[in-house]
Amino acid sequence: MTRGPRAVAAKRYDGRYFRRWYADPGVADPAWLARRAALAIAVAEFVLGRRVRTVLDVGAGTARWRAALRRTRPAIRYIGVERSAWAVRRHGRRRGLVAGRFGDLAALDLGDPFDLVVCCDVLHYVGAAELRAGLPALAALTGGVAWLETYVRGDPVAGDLAGWHARPARFYRRAFADAGLRQLAPHAWVPADRLAEFAALELPG
Repeated sequence: MTRGPRAVAAKRYDGRYFRRWYADPGVADPAWLARRAALAIAVAEFVLGRRVRTVLDVGAGTARWRAALRRTRPAIRYIGVERSAWAVRRHGRRRGLVAGRFGDLAALDLGDPFDLVVCCDVLHYVGAAELRAGLPALAALTGGVAWLETYVRGDPVAGDLAGWHARPARFYRRAFADAGLRQLAPHAWVPADRLAEFAALELPG
């Protein structure tokens, strides 16, 4: 396991990168993604009391979550924010991708809060300053649930370790709390002002 971000100066999110990390079923298991998409939808609909209608995917890549979510909820309105110029150019128009980095969220005109905000396998590649700048905007865009799938020091991490920050779990818990988010379920966070809606044993101890 890496103990700090590896050199990333030459890291490019281009076609070669996405073929390496997205096309290989051994690395990007479709069944793994389907299970997480189903769980994210289920938690969001539990919170909302209705079906998910809108999804924001931050760090969307080639919009793999869009396809997985639409297998369960074909009518969802999906917007993906992605830093890769290659991905936006190639897939943006057909898959609802717009250009932007995590720290750009506050400056993007994304509309009303979304039922489900997905930020999967992204935050551990984001520098601390950009992460803290973007989290309040992500929280403000969360109308139901934010699915923040993030891995920390000590987790059995595999895959792309270039630029991966081996932070402790407490770093993210504090950062999410400072942004106004509270954990409800695995990887699932809700705005703090929704906590009164839940019974005591529906929340982590």
